[in-house]
Amino acid sequence: MKKNVLAILLALCLCAVLLPTSALAADDGFVVSNGVLTAYNGPGGHVTIPSTVKEIRGFAPYQDQSITSVTIPSSVTRIGNNAFQGLQALTEITIPDSVTFIGSYAFQDCRQLAKATLPATLDLLDSYAFADCPALTGVTLPRTVKNMSSNVFSNTPWVKAQGEFPTVDGILYAYNGNGSNVTVPQGVTKIVCTFEEAFAESSPITSITIPEGVTDICPSAFMSCVSLKNVTLPSTLKHLGSSAFWGCTALESVVLPNGLTALEDQMFWGCTALKDVTIPSSVASIDSLCFVSDSSYKDGHMTGIPLSGITIHGAAGSAAERFAKHTGYSFVADQSAVGLPAKEGTAYPATQTVTVVDTHYDETLAQDVTTKTPVTFYCYALKDPATGYLTNYVKLRDVAKALDGTLRGFNVGWDGAISIVDGDPYQPNGTEMLQSLTGEQPYVVSEMQVNMYSLPVILDSILLTDANGGGHTYVKLRDLGRVINFNVAWRDGGIVIDTWDAYTDAD
Repeated sequence: MKKNVLAILLALCLCAVLLPTSALAADDGFVVSNGVLTAYNGPGGHVTIPSTVKEIRGFAPYQDQSITSVTIPSSVTRIGNNAFQGLQALTEITIPDSVTFIGSYAFQDCRQLAKATLPATLDLLDSYAFADCPALTGVTLPRTVKNMSSNVFSNTPWVKAQGEFPTVDGILYAYNGNGSNVTVPQGVTKIVCTFEEAFAESSPITSITIPEGVTDICPSAFMSCVSLKNVTLPSTLKHLGSSAFWGCTALESVVLPNGLTALEDQMFWGCTALKDVTIPSSVASIDSLCFVSDSSYKDGHMTGIPLSGITIHGAAGSAAERFAKHTGYSFVADQSAVGLPAKEGTAYPATQTVTVVDTHYDETLAQDVTTKTPVTFYCYALKDPATGYLTNYVKLRDVAKALDGTLRGFNVGWDGAISIVDGDPYQPNGTEMLQSLTGEQPYVVSEMQVNMYSLPVILDSILLTDANGGGHTYVKLRDLGRVINFNVAWRDGGIVIDTWDAYTDAD
């Protein structure tokens, strides 16, 4: 009997020795939950991240001096905000091609980091990702990077080695000159804010001409160009980023080209000399803080202080006209209505399942915890008459209910207009997540005033009416993501709302 017990114990010990290293991940210092690495508490030196990890949201403590090198496996697709920030002894990093997202401040302040090789499949390289790395002289930057935010490589030697218009395959990454009348070279197709926010804080610039062919201009591109009076934008432009002209106090007028679909957050913040703005009929959404001189706080909530004396030029019946009406700006209907969406039509019933990904700090576990909650929305879709493609619209209150208690929760109220209050707990009214309507329904473009930060916000929205005369406002999920600042992405075969990541057009 004793021999049998000893044999069993010996076998168990042998099995324990032969356990694969992934089963002992916790003993190696890795804290991994559902494929998300949230912390590393190991001895340092060379660190190999387990192949079970799909996303890195946390690593070593800030200014850790023990980690000298890191191997990232090909299982990883996302490197989150601040993931490797401040690793003082890290000298080189190679990021595998499986990674499509590198978050803000991911490698910021890695004092000895000299070389960084970035993946060819990168969709987004977010702000300050490699900023303040004083040893960084070698960067392998693939031409295939789709979107890059502001100040990615600011305060690094690599920045200083670039020319006046550093461009890779048509992508202009910065302006390193000091001229007053600036003309961007032909051949540029995209202006991406990676070094010093493109032209930002270039006080000598009084005028700038962006050539035809440019389709995308990054957020904060011309921020604090305090002498900028004239800007010429191309007809090919499809996206102009948030805060693009923030603090351009000398800018008096601007003509926005047809093809833009949204005027984003803080686009003309502080442009106190601005008097005339031409908004094309293609613009369907205008953020509430787009035209403000400043902001203040009232009853614990931010309130925008609107710019005054502005005349809006646009097409009759456009979002520009609705915005002027709600803000009290003068409106001149002197623009073409070509491309203006239909004011009414047929909406088609649909459902859309979305995974809400939320990250919060758990005091009991003393670490960040990520939850994933599937939510099914009852939607209505509009059909593009030219292509037949369907675009889903979701109920505003359904989204508020789905995000209640998350990092990007908001409330929806009524005070003579629909009000969106960012950060407040949601107060339900009983209509959430219900299939209020069935079958095809007539719709009209919603002209209902929506306020956020006590200012009007124009959303691409439609209004459907039920049998009892009740109105239901449906909006585009991505539009709401932009104004609330949560990301909407296609990930692992499905749509994801990620409350941790800021809104981006990358997906």
